[in-house]
Amino acid sequence: MPEKIVSVIITVYNIKQYFDDCMRSVLGQTYKDIEIILVDDGATDGSGELCDEYAKKDSRIRVIHKENGGLMSAWSAGVKAAEGRYALFIDGDDWVDTEMVEELLKYASPDPDIKEIVSSNYIIEKKNEKRKVSHGAAPGVYEKEKLSELRTRLLGEETRPVIMSRCMKLITRQLILDNMHYLDYSIRMAEDVNIILPCLLDVERLTILEDGFFYHYRTIGESMAHGYDKRLLDNIKLDYHTFLGIMKDKGVSNAQEQMDKEYVRLLFLVMKNGLRADDPGATAHIKDVFKSDEIAEVIRKTPVTVSEKSNRLVYYGMKHPIIPVIIAIRFIIKMYDKVTAGAN
Repeated sequence: MPEKIVSVIITVYNIKQYFDDCMRSVLGQTYKDIEIILVDDGATDGSGELCDEYAKKDSRIRVIHKENGGLMSAWSAGVKAAEGRYALFIDGDDWVDTEMVEELLKYASPDPDIKEIVSSNYIIEKKNEKRKVSHGAAPGVYEKEKLSELRTRLLGEETRPVIMSRCMKLITRQLILDNMHYLDYSIRMAEDVNIILPCLLDVERLTILEDGFFYHYRTIGESMAHGYDKRLLDNIKLDYHTFLGIMKDKGVSNAQEQMDKEYVRLLFLVMKNGLRADDPGATAHIKDVFKSDEIAEVIRKTPVTVSEKSNRLVYYGMKHPIIPVIIAIRFIIKMYDKVTAGAN
């Protein structure tokens, strides 16, 4: 058994003003016997130097300084350098409750060879709002048949049964290392799915906590895009082919069905981005995207359940991408955004 059971891997990139909150929450853990890996991903705001200052004060801390390569390259560098049985990921602008490690370890298997994930839930921390987010699947331990059934619906659901973030979880580090060959470092959207998906398809024991809202996800800046992102569709297509390839490689029987549904749900983001964009050509571009044979066909043949009212409106536009419909929905969405922004 490694000297440290848990390696806390913290990614750091230009988050100096929030980093102290994160470090206080980690250094104050009630379970003390942890190693802390700080990965400075080429920060330019002084947060890299702050990592070194913390390392001088606490022998549990090791710092990795690297050229900027993105979030995936940062946490993967931390995993390779870590020595613990479990990895626990935290982004440097977030924070956790001080009892998180101790509480998660209570649910860990005594079997040192089992591949497992123990997952809590999280809280979205906005400036004027807090919102709890839980897994779609019922709390409990998933093994064998229960785990096999869960794997048939990991993607494509309106509410994912397992939150696909790498954070808020104890993950057997070897499980991550065994699946890092699936990482595509060019992915810039749904990055965490790239590693959590293969891990969930290999895991032997998954534990979902009933409560345990230990992780605090800080949202920074504006969430609504004001320009049309032409790269968004290409990123979604890359996700589609990457994740489909992983599931097929792992022998998931309904891989195509899951990924077609996931593709449609990701296309909601393309439509919303176009509807909210201030670019004058966005409406015509959205029409062209959703009238294209490939996308129109996957939307037609892959119906998905949509319960939220504004999403139903967006879904209607995806299925009927004509200019008058898009303009009308665009007006409604923008009015809704103004009302929501005013309420906050």
